Amino acid sequence: MMIEPKNTAMPPPSTSSNKVHNQTVDAIGQLIVAPPFGPNSTLPNEEELCARFAVSRTAIREAIKVLGAKGLLEARPRAGTKVRPFEQWSLFDPDVLRWINQNNLGQSLIPHLTTMREIVEPAAAAIAARIHTPEQLKQIAQAFAHMEQATNLQQWVEADLQFHESILNATGNPLIASLGGMIASALETLLAINAQQARKFNEALPQHRKVFEAIQAGNSDDAQLWMRALLADTRALLPHKT
Repeated sequence: MMIEPKNTAMPPPSTSSNKVHNQTVDAIGQLIVAPPFGPNSTLPNEEELCARFAVSRTAIREAIKVLGAKGLLEARPRAGTKVRPFEQWSLFDPDVLRWINQNNLGQSLIPHLTTMREIVEPAAAAIAARIHTPEQLKQIAQAFAHMEQATNLQQWVEADLQFHESILNATGNPLIASLGGMIASALETLLAINAQQARKFNEALPQHRKVFEAIQAGNSDDAQLWMRALLADTRALLPHKT
């Protein structure tokens, strides 16, 4: 008689277990970026965290490992779990950006995000003008059309974000293209602030049209020039100029 071998594979984690894990990571992530905690602070001990979030020690320990990998936490024996300095956080991590964006720390990132855009996006527009595919141009055109059709701030911000992400995609460079997805949450906030500060939420539509027309015409110099001008106007609308 043949004996069937025992299946020693570990069963997949349950949906409920995954949900608890994700919720715990999210809850501690939000705790880290909000007062009275923040960079260089010390989190409550495991027992307190278990009581606060009504989860097991295992859930807390797993969440702390995840948050450590995101650059937020450092667990030391006898010293507790410390929040790392802000500069060590993985700021391109979508979760980290979302937590920051939900709290006051998000405002401190906006000038830095603007500077990064000034470095990346004019060059990206020039590349997109030179090498875009018909499908990529179609995506930029659709985003611009949505900007033209926007009747309120929310529609404008969504279309504006789509416009800039489409230009990054049109560079054909996966590293540049991925920036849009990684910083989408922070960029959406910045675009909303700019639109709110302007006299009309769609005041920047003519500048966006110039960028689109330059890319469509394959004119790299004009695409770079108009994107730089657009971002200069963006910086001028920041509540605190830097």
